[in-house]
Amino acid sequence: MQADQRGRVLVVAAKEAGDALMERLTSSGYQCASAEKESGLAQVADTLQPEVVLLAVTAKRAAEMLESLRKVDRLQRLPVLVDLGRARSAEAFKRLAVDDWIRSADEVVPRLEAALRAGRLRDREERIRLRMGMLLEITQAATSSLELEEILRIAVDKVGRVTGTDRCSVVLVEGSHARTAKVVATQEDPSLVQLDIEVMRYPELRRALETRESVVIEEAQRDPLMAEVRTNILPLGVKSILVQPLICQGDLLGALFLRVSRADASFGRDEQEFAQAVAGVLANSIRNARLHTAVKKKREDLEEAYVQRYQELNEANRRLKELNRLKDEIIAVCSHDLRAPLQVLLGHGRLLQEGPLEPQQRQSSEAMIRQGKKILGLVESLLEKGKGEAARLSIEPRVLDVAQLCRDAVNELEILAADRGVSLRADCPDSLMLIGDEVKLHEVLQNLITNAIHHARQDGEVVVSTQRLGRPDGDAAKVCVQDDGVGIPPDELHLVFDRYRHGGKGGTGLGLAICKEFVELHGGEIWAESPPDTGCIFVFTLPLAQEAPRNPRPPPAAAPTPQEQPRVLVVEDEPEIAAVLSEVLRSKYRVEVARDGAEGLARAKAQRPDLVVMDVFLPKLDGLDAAMALKSSTDTARIPVILLSAHQGVAEKVRSLNLGAVDYMSKPFNAVELLNRTERALKLRQGEREQQEKEKSSALQRRTGSDPATGLHDRRGLLLRLEQEVARSRRYHRALSLAVLRPDRPVEPVPSNIADVMRKRVRHPDAISHLGGGVFAVVLPECQAEAARAVISRMLPDVEKATDTEYRSAVADVSQDSDSVEKLLEKLGAPAPEES
Repeated sequence: MQADQRGRVLVVAAKEAGDALMERLTSSGYQCASAEKESGLAQVADTLQPEVVLLAVTAKRAAEMLESLRKVDRLQRLPVLVDLGRARSAEAFKRLAVDDWIRSADEVVPRLEAALRAGRLRDREERIRLRMGMLLEITQAATSSLELEEILRIAVDKVGRVTGTDRCSVVLVEGSHARTAKVVATQEDPSLVQLDIEVMRYPELRRALETRESVVIEEAQRDPLMAEVRTNILPLGVKSILVQPLICQGDLLGALFLRVSRADASFGRDEQEFAQAVAGVLANSIRNARLHTAVKKKREDLEEAYVQRYQELNEANRRLKELNRLKDEIIAVCSHDLRAPLQVLLGHGRLLQEGPLEPQQRQSSEAMIRQGKKILGLVESLLEKGKGEAARLSIEPRVLDVAQLCRDAVNELEILAADRGVSLRADCPDSLMLIGDEVKLHEVLQNLITNAIHHARQDGEVVVSTQRLGRPDGDAAKVCVQDDGVGIPPDELHLVFDRYRHGGKGGTGLGLAICKEFVELHGGEIWAESPPDTGCIFVFTLPLAQEAPRNPRPPPAAAPTPQEQPRVLVVEDEPEIAAVLSEVLRSKYRVEVARDGAEGLARAKAQRPDLVVMDVFLPKLDGLDAAMALKSSTDTARIPVILLSAHQGVAEKVRSLNLGAVDYMSKPFNAVELLNRTERALKLRQGEREQQEKEKSSALQRRTGSDPATGLHDRRGLLLRLEQEVARSRRYHRALSLAVLRPDRPVEPVPSNIADVMRKRVRHPDAISHLGGGVFAVVLPECQAEAARAVISRMLPDVEKATDTEYRSAVADVSQDSDSVEKLLEKLGAPAPEES
């Protein structure tokens, strides 16, 4: 056994005692050195690198030497043993902070052996702890947002510190049979980074890449594998080499290269396992980085292709615009150069007919006029088609009476009805004012009435009727055109407005599809119904114009102080537009910003701003629905709303004004115009405050169909909403569920927070009403009965907890039930009106 295999011992003793101990220890296989004074400790420690210290001096001398030992870095943590064999009294040594005592010569070797084992075990545990800590830091760096080069630099630095290597590098390759590799990180010399090397010139690296297994070379100077490069590594004094391949999911990515030159250093099992663990972490990071680079490259290629395609489409669009301009010029030429001469010819033809003509001349003039009218009709048809979709999908709104419009249409088509032997009458007693395009609504009525006349039975009747519909979101006009013909099968009612369904005798033609477009442009709905007896009814609804407030304008007030500035809530999901709106309005008002419709509605209810400026198209809840919700709530009904939209049409304008918004602006907007309209809206708000304070909240809630105790719908509001949803579900064949929650005993008073408790369990389109005495009804549009029961089952515990009362529930799908809404409520156990 070599002298350093059992251990290295530093003997601190007088010369005679030290020589005796060293002779004994050397003969037992230990490597020893001795020191008599404090001044020689550091030099002996550097030469020997001891693993244990043996003190063989007096107690007083031992205390001094022990203090000196703790001042030498290499000796601070070594175990210290005291030889008590020559001491007169062992009690003096008991106070020394040493690891063990040797009481006789026979105990020297066993005690040293035990101390060496304990020290080596402690050192090994410390090395393991250090490696685990470094591995954790490397893993954290690999899972962070650092770039790959920084991760590899951190890794080689920490691996080099743990293993004590002269060189620690990461080498990457492309493919399993790559001839070249790239050094991407190195501990020894940062200038070697991004250095390309030939794999064949490094036999240890070549073998690791070919076998995909780690390569360990204990003695580089004698290993046969290194024979071809031995002359190159001799000047470097290379002792041991470790190459660990980097493999992830079967892909060979490179290798982790470690090299040491110290004579006493080598790569043991612990170092190899540590290198293998680090290689696994680095291989995963490298693969992820390459995947990210590939995805980024693909995205850049797609973006480049998109830009190129966009440029091509832009150029094609430019050419189409030019062609469209030429088309408009041709239409203008036709309008002037064809219609004008035709009108002249027809005028002179009529003059000729008024004078004395011979029969043949009169026949010729009549033929001229007939063919001239035919040509004029073709020209008008050409001009109308040339206008394209823009003519159909835009309206010119003005205030009009839809009842009078119906009466006028009936008067115009009375001759056509009489020719077919059909009686045509109008039942439109009340005036119904709305904002709309008179020409397009007149075309809708003409199409529907003409269809009804054609499908009515011989000597039958066609009736055009109008009535006012009360709705929570504003009244609407309902127009019905009914005939007594053969009717339409119930399973085809929802298909009659399909643009591509043309019929013969029983068909509907293209006119109904155009009617649907025109009605929806006005924010209305249109559908067909089949009465149980005979005939067919075409129905459409249009929102009526709300009456403008008649309050006198208040006198101009003094300019408000900053604390009194009106509050404006901006609801806009585009950050840039929201920033512009805020910047413009902050010059005169206090501004709050919400990013979606739901947040805007919540802020409006919580903060009660003086004005809301809101986009129409918003996430979570669009602007029109949010405006309707604000106007439906007594807390926010008086807050003026200005709606914004980038849509260039005016359908949203008509609908928003009918929903109660005070103004509508198109994007892009002018800053001065925005401030002017904001000031006008706030003045309207200020003028309404005096009247609002005089009105009683209960009267307002009764008018809007709200329950004063809970803020939910009352019975009137429920009936209006339920009638609307029932009609919609029957019309479009959609599910509709109704639930009634009835307590075991009357609940008086109802908790003020019951609305918040119940609304947490339902969707935004669902409606909740309080029928009195703690009885609630829930309307769930487009919800099957089974899903509705699940919703109510989750709601019941919350209601019972809030009211401290047990509840019973009844749920049913009422979409196909032909009973009245009052009867539907009665079936589910709701109390009668007088009972509630």
